[in-house]
Amino acid sequence: MLKDFGLKVKQLRKEKQITQEDFCGDQSELSVRQLARIESGKSIPKLTSVTYIAKKLDVSISFLTGEENLELPKRYKELKYLILRTPTYKDEERVRLREEQFDEIYTDYYDNLPESEQLAIDCLQAKLDVHISQNTHFSQGIINDYFEQIKRKKIYDVNDLILIDLYLINTFLSEDRTCQLQDNHYIKLVSRLMAQVDYFELDDLFILNNVLINTCEQLLLKKEAKILEEVLEVCQIIMTKVQDFQKAPIVSMLEWKLSLDILQDETRAQICFDKAILFASVMGDNCLTRNLSREWEKDHAHE
Repeated sequence: MLKDFGLKVKQLRKEKQITQEDFCGDQSELSVRQLARIESGKSIPKLTSVTYIAKKLDVSISFLTGEENLELPKRYKELKYLILRTPTYKDEERVRLREEQFDEIYTDYYDNLPESEQLAIDCLQAKLDVHISQNTHFSQGIINDYFEQIKRKKIYDVNDLILIDLYLINTFLSEDRTCQLQDNHYIKLVSRLMAQVDYFELDDLFILNNVLINTCEQLLLKKEAKILEEVLEVCQIIMTKVQDFQKAPIVSMLEWKLSLDILQDETRAQICFDKAILFASVMGDNCLTRNLSREWEKDHAHE
């Protein structure tokens, strides 16, 4: 796949007397590390990186790729979609199916994927491991290596969202949670996420919705009522826009927690709980219905 691509890029870049640092600019689109791995043949670039490289070298994509197909395998895309789309809720059977999906990807596709796709799969596997173990050891290395590049971006793609999602669960489970919002870095990230709605295809908006939902745990912890209300409103907008209400029970749960923990509004909380249960029941998700009921009971245990 993409035989001699890296060698062509390196030769052309040197002919034009462009350093790797100058070639990558602010590194928001392509980092020096990524370019070095591509040029050495150790990494397969994603299509957006190929487009960026071709533009910087002033050549056509077909010249660099030798007309090779850059499309990802259909079955791989199906597996990735299922992993992104289907929550496990720590249910044993769902976790078992999730592990089987990862096993198929790692066995049949991983070695021939672009580096960005490999990273996305590693992030999704790490998220599952962290979620089950409640131990951030599985995610910290990835975040240390890759999250700085995300901070430089103004517009995200799907794989950026997957890395951000891992960062969010890592942040929430960090031993020193209270310092995570220092200097408003977390708030800035949440605000930037909310601004991404117009940049994603309809088919991918559910991923943005999931990531926004996952920002809410930290916002609840810090009692950031205003921006939490804004996030939940954007989530409602996304669900209405795509006519997909799979996450409606979770959004209602977050609204009841906002009402109870911050606004001290028991009436609103009860309405939101009833909506959450109704949505989950309509979806036929008994596991989620049970989890929501347990969460409601837990939230009222200390009253």
